[in-house]
Amino acid sequence: MKVTIIGAGSYIWSFGFSRQLIDSKAIKGLELTLMDISVPDLNRTAEIIEKYNTSHGSPAVIKRSGDLNAAVKGADFVVVCISTGGLDAMEHDLAVPARYGIFHTVGDTVGPGGLLRAVRNIPVFARIGKAMQKYCPNAWLINVSNPLTVLTRTPHKLYGIKTIGMCPGVDEQAKLLCRIAGFANDARIDFTVAGIDHGSWFTSLMADGKDVLAILKKQGYYRSDGKLPKTVKGHDPLAEDSGSIAVFALWRELGYMPALNDRHQTENFPWFLPRSSSADIPYRIKRTSIQDRRNWRKGRIKLYSNPGSALEKLSAGHGDDPVVEVIESLAGFRSLTYSVNYRNVGQTPQLPPDAVVETRARFDAAGVHPFASPLPPIPTITVLPHVIRQETIIDIALNGTFDELVALVLTDPLCSRLELPQCRRMVREMLQANKHLIPNRKLLKFN
Repeated sequence: MKVTIIGAGSYIWSFGFSRQLIDSKAIKGLELTLMDISVPDLNRTAEIIEKYNTSHGSPAVIKRSGDLNAAVKGADFVVVCISTGGLDAMEHDLAVPARYGIFHTVGDTVGPGGLLRAVRNIPVFARIGKAMQKYCPNAWLINVSNPLTVLTRTPHKLYGIKTIGMCPGVDEQAKLLCRIAGFANDARIDFTVAGIDHGSWFTSLMADGKDVLAILKKQGYYRSDGKLPKTVKGHDPLAEDSGSIAVFALWRELGYMPALNDRHQTENFPWFLPRSSSADIPYRIKRTSIQDRRNWRKGRIKLYSNPGSALEKLSAGHGDDPVVEVIESLAGFRSLTYSVNYRNVGQTPQLPPDAVVETRARFDAAGVHPFASPLPPIPTITVLPHVIRQETIIDIALNGTFDELVALVLTDPLCSRLELPQCRRMVREMLQANKHLIPNRKLLKFN
């Protein structure tokens, strides 16, 4: 088996994925190709991964590559974990909208930040899809990069590549809500979820055969006053519920429980983040700043600068997400049930065919089997416009004009309080800040 990690210089993903692949008892004779356009980052991570492999009896053959075509040639699985322009580019995704009163909490999926991030990343995923069509047309592409839904869609829409988007947010939120309701960490959890990444909804949630949403409602979480039904202490193991106050408010007012935490879910609605200042953001919603992300990265670099320590802690961020379990399942070694972002083959009939949607699914040797996950009318009203925007942004990023991009961004709910000329100026500033990362020059012909 050949597995290629594109963006292998990443401190968030590549260590954990590599460790899991090397430790896998099912995968034998693994060729692991680590690919990144940043040679220093690639060499830094590859050195540690190679030492880990050696210390475990060298079960894998590890190769380094800076060439996309060579890296994917003959691959069975291609894992993509990139961010075009990195934190320096993302800084403008947050800073420019903030000057116009839009205070992104994350800024990687929807709103002006998410859409402009898509504009940078879509051309890269188009190149990856084209290379895979030529050099490994039957391989699976597993994407963990944001905006996850639209980037997962791009290689399939353009080149027919089998793509999967993996995000642990839904499964982690399901576990959190069950803990808040009083269930043990090892409770047997079952749920139905429908929507898109960072914008999906629980239509059922059970733990040990009991209705978790009914229990939470009885406990007093079904409310939109910004309060919790009990005092949360700093060391309380359930203190995490304070990160879902806005989610509880949406549940109360819309009638359906969001399947993500406040930081992601609130970016789908204009009620929360367009403000006169970041201090006005309600419901104790926490923003993740670029400085927070830079500090986290510095901590990772410090940790992994000591190879001995790194060998024992070869995981970081989302590196323990079940991507390798998905690979083992699709290769026929096991089966797995988990949430997935996958093309709509009818599992959510309220959303367009082939658009990437988020549901649970079973993975096995026969492929991906999404569970039927119909979306009720009210959540559909919130999700469908985002799906249409994400389908449209692919064409605009590759071949569209500045005017078309402005029109699309203006339709996003977070821009609803902007005066019309403000949106044009905001998009222009965001493009100018990252113009070196925009291959479609028509987007840079401002008017």
